[in-house]
Amino acid sequence: MNGIEIGPGMAAVAIVVLSLAAKFYMSAAVRSKQSDAYALLEGTQDNASSAQLNVAEYEGIFTAIFLFLYLRKADSLLVTIVSIGAPLCQAVYFWGRVATGSPMPFSPVGALPRYIFQGMMVYILYDEIGDMSVGPGLAAVLVVALSLAAKMFMSFGIRVAKVEGEKKENASKAQLNVAEYEGVFTAIFLFLYLKKVDSLLVTIVSIGAPLCQAVYFWGRVATGSPMPFSPIGALPRYIFQGMMVYILYNEIGDMSVGPGLAAVLVVALSLAAKMFMSFGIRVAKVEGEKKENASKAQLNVAEYEGVFTAALLFLYVQKDAGILVTILSIGLPLTQALYFWGRVATGKLMPFAPIASVPRYVLMGILIYQLFTAVN
Repeated sequence: MNGIEIGPGMAAVAIVVLSLAAKFYMSAAVRSKQSDAYALLEGTQDNASSAQLNVAEYEGIFTAIFLFLYLRKADSLLVTIVSIGAPLCQAVYFWGRVATGSPMPFSPVGALPRYIFQGMMVYILYDEIGDMSVGPGLAAVLVVALSLAAKMFMSFGIRVAKVEGEKKENASKAQLNVAEYEGVFTAIFLFLYLKKVDSLLVTIVSIGAPLCQAVYFWGRVATGSPMPFSPIGALPRYIFQGMMVYILYNEIGDMSVGPGLAAVLVVALSLAAKMFMSFGIRVAKVEGEKKENASKAQLNVAEYEGVFTAALLFLYVQKDAGILVTILSIGLPLTQALYFWGRVATGKLMPFAPIASVPRYVLMGILIYQLFTAVN
């Protein structure tokens, strides 16, 4: 190692470090029954929770883009600016809100520059990929651009405009829904572009997945209602994500224990949890504690899916091996499965939240070390 070099590799590491710190803070200092004794900083639970969920929306996309730019050896003033600015905004937004116990002034201070940096990322990806013919490269650019558009609409079209009631609730749910897919889709499309995977199935997914994201969000916003755009956007999206699992499985080929298989499992588990929520909960009209528990469990695992998918695919491309990579390859999908399906099977938070969460934090720490050594 010749010192730490500022660039997209270290930016990806910083994003994952900040992700772990925010999640650990929420568990140890806020959700703990002894939060008053253990809180490191002041702030209400609702404010801290909202702040952590907000930064989590960006983590998957940012990690995937920075690791892609590192692999492409992208080097420009714009890449350097984004590599410094995006992690800094994540830190300022979360820890600023936690320290003050209020959204102001750190929501705008952290959020507005973040929109600029994500816009720069769209341009950097567009410039880096070059060929904008139909394929995974264009699909990645579109997913990131649609993500930015939805986030900006929520800020300026809803919050700044002081829209309230059903219209706000509908738009918020729509934006949070598409955000669940953004990190995973971005990571997969950039991987497929990097590996030059070209087939009819890849073309179909490259058109269909961004289109579903647009139809789901903007359809719901335009009508002010979940129907009919929830099923119109969501059902094909399940099919496209299933195709992605198959494409990754085919491309990776070797299904022995390693980051390639682990990435396939994380994406497959993501699809299974989302489909269970749609068909096992909403279509089955399950209500009450069982629905609330399953919903919280699915939203929790969704926070990790983009980062895990991007990092595991990166380790696969890098051909990283060793005991730590093996531990990550087994542990990351396993803790995701334990957390969600354990909670669903028991209908309760305990004991699967701590059983899965504590090892997951440890695994994220190992992941940070592995990424750091890989990029430095």
